[in-house]
Amino acid sequence: MSQLPIQPSGTARTRHTVLIVDDDAATVGLLAEVLETEDFEVWKAFTAKEARAMLAERQPELVLLDVKLPDEDGRDLCHWIKSDPRFDQLFVILISGLEVGVQSRVSGLNLGADEYLTKPIQPLELIARLRSFLRIREAAEALRKANELLEERVLDRTEELRLANGQLQRAAEELRTLTSRLLETQERERRRLAHELHDEAGQALTVLKFSFDNIEEVAQSLAPEPVADGRAALTRLTQLIRNLWQELRPAMLEDFGLIPALVWYFDRFTPSTRVRVDFQHENVDGRRFDRAVETAAYRTVQECLTNVARHAGVPEVRVVIWAGPDLLQVQIIDQGCGFDTSGGLSRNGSCGLVGMQERVRQLNGTWSVNTRPGAGTRIIAEFPLAEPKVTQPKSFSTLDTQILRPSDFAAA
Repeated sequence: MSQLPIQPSGTARTRHTVLIVDDDAATVGLLAEVLETEDFEVWKAFTAKEARAMLAERQPELVLLDVKLPDEDGRDLCHWIKSDPRFDQLFVILISGLEVGVQSRVSGLNLGADEYLTKPIQPLELIARLRSFLRIREAAEALRKANELLEERVLDRTEELRLANGQLQRAAEELRTLTSRLLETQERERRRLAHELHDEAGQALTVLKFSFDNIEEVAQSLAPEPVADGRAALTRLTQLIRNLWQELRPAMLEDFGLIPALVWYFDRFTPSTRVRVDFQHENVDGRRFDRAVETAAYRTVQECLTNVARHAGVPEVRVVIWAGPDLLQVQIIDQGCGFDTSGGLSRNGSCGLVGMQERVRQLNGTWSVNTRPGAGTRIIAEFPLAEPKVTQPKSFSTLDTQILRPSDFAAA
């Protein structure tokens, strides 16, 4: 065999380990000389028993295994190596100078050998094949480490996301709590202001009215016109304050319930905005709901109608209310200009829709808006109900209403 050139002494390279298993000492010596010249670390075994003992103590990277051994068929040893998980990264090359036929090669490869070479072995071919196997091994090792690193990063990232998600959930819960308190405070402040307007301002206006009554006879002959102007101004102020405290917290809502309060509101909404309300309801007459549900439903309709009057540009809006045993549904539909929801629900700097949505969700309800530019708007709010309350209806002024059944909603 011709020897290969030795690598320059200054070149740093990893010494790879090769186990030669062959009962021919001359062949073992020759292969060892060639491999050591190429800077391989060579281990030697002359029987299958020696090879098994050596593999039990340490593991090489490559095994050159003769097919014919004195104590065991080399192919059986190859099968044993390939069947043991400890050697799953070990490359085995079977070598034979006698069994060189196709069937022998196929038999060896079927038993797990990575290659099957025949003697005499060409040094260049042997080294090339060993280098090829080592490149495969290094690539597999690099891939394994990359997978481990990727798994570590995935686990780290998953943990980061879990922590971030936990923080987000806590922040969302805190925001819901804050929003709930804000809405409660808002309603409480409205009630307080309505109380003060009704009691204190109302009493002051009553005193002024009595004062005008007392001085009217005396002032008729002296300055009748200023007195009449003052009385007219007092009347307007009285009506204004009455409307303010009713808007802040309608007494109709407290005393009579949702439907009478909405009818009262619509009676005042249309003259001031010139937008007619087509009000349709089913299964709500004579029913009282939870105070928070009635308030949320009333405020939802109020906010929606305010938006319609400001932005929709329509002469009419439709309000539909339907109640089942455990659900109250409110729909507000207009055929106006609509709007683009891709940028969020805030419109013209207003957060009314966002606040409305949050008010509904605070009661474990659902809220949706269906709209697009030029195609109108439909807002649906649904509130879960507790056991329905039935009260004796009290008389109140009503609008002409048409019953709209749930099956008609989709076509509305």
